[in-house]
Amino acid sequence: MRHAHIAIAIMISSSLVVAGCGSSDDVNGVTVNPTVSMLDQCDSASFNAGLGAGTCTRAGGITLSQFNSELAANHSVAEWMFSPTALTIHVGQSIQATNMGGEGHTFTRVAEFGGGIVPALNSGSGNPVETSECAQLPSSAIVHPGATFTTDAATTVGVQHYQCCIHPWMRATVTVVQ
Repeated sequence: MRHAHIAIAIMISSSLVVAGCGSSDDVNGVTVNPTVSMLDQCDSASFNAGLGAGTCTRAGGITLSQFNSELAANHSVAEWMFSPTALTIHVGQSIQATNMGGEGHTFTRVAEFGGGIVPALNSGSGNPVETSECAQLPSSAIVHPGATFTTDAATTVGVQHYQCCIHPWMRATVTVVQ
């Protein structure tokens, strides 16, 4: 039941892609103010009609039918993405992920990329196995349109993976350095 409720709440919020969003000010290849934009282009009329009122809160240019067609053809929908998809930060830094779209998204750290909490989107994206991090995700982890989520500060050097547990093709790789 939790997954159905989250899926409906998540599908309700997709929106427009804003060009130029993402990390700001790199110094020696390391992001000074690490930010990620969660983007989508949901068309509120068709998403709300097909998935329930409030699924999409902004007027983007991709209808639900176009979304489903692109997902079936490409295993992803290009306008549903994190920007940037890769960044480098220092130990001790956090990342601010802001939902610039019209649907709910998550910015969830996972050990390995995989499926999310919406079985139909997992199947369509070719990610049939839900990650354990997404399976344990509380509904409060959904970042609603216009809201910002801040990660915990990075504590160790290495590579970290983040994905949206609703739209599992939305991914970012973070390299943590000293």
